[in-house]
Amino acid sequence: MNIQNLMQQAQKMQKKIAVIEAEFKNEVFKVEAGGGAVAVTINGDMKVLDISFSEDLVKGDDVEMMQDLVIAAVNQSIDEVKKEKEARMSKVVGKMGGMPGLF
Repeated sequence: MNIQNLMQQAQKMQKKIAVIEAEFKNEVFKVEAGGGAVAVTINGDMKVLDISFSEDLVKGDDVEMMQDLVIAAVNQSIDEVKKEKEARMSKVVGKMGGMPGLF
């Protein structure tokens, strides 16, 4: 394989990655914690769009549990977005992988 072909492949990969990243920012993910007691809606840019609570949770007076569930739901949603992005990027990078921290 010559350098010119390698450069062309790298450019194609960069374009595909840019398209995936642009599309991914507009995607919305909804993650629930505590058996649906707290739901977090987050976009691919990892911005929290909404947090909702079940009626049962709101009626209770255990503020610490509510805080713990919100933290758990937000962290779960961030982890889910990261995993999904890595999965999509790995399809593009494929055998060219082995570049830690690329995403």
